[in-house]
Amino acid sequence: MSSPALKALLSLTFGALSLAATAQVTYRCGNSYSQTPCPGGVIIDTDDPRTREQKAQTDMATQRDAKTANAMEKARVQQEARDLAANTPTVKTSAATSAGKKKTEPTKKKKKAAHSKTTVNSAPDQATKNKPSNPASGQKDALKP
Repeated sequence: MSSPALKALLSLTFGALSLAATAQVTYRCGNSYSQTPCPGGVIIDTDDPRTREQKAQTDMATQRDAKTANAMEKARVQQEARDLAANTPTVKTSAATSAGKKKTEPTKKKKKAAHSKTTVNSAPDQATKNKPSNPASGQKDALKP
């Protein structure tokens, strides 16, 4: 079979199937719809009463609305990106970050230094300055009453 003949056959087949689909009966059973009859069910007319021109106009309007909606979404996303960029705080540079770290480190060292001052006496005592540096003479002074 040639390609145009196959396309024509498929078109006829799909056309016949679509007609069969619209010829189905729909029943309303309470608040639900079904293709199978139910007790007390009402047959609903599901045929589209519009002409081909009306359907074509509706389809064109739907496509136009879809294009407009896509354009509006694109514009909204771009505007949100601009707003986000305008309201985002600037990131600190590495020099500012290292300066911030230097500020916190001396605080820790000060705490350690304050703790070490209580345990280690680094300042010379006045009595130690006046004593002779010779240990032998210091022991003699210590033995004297």
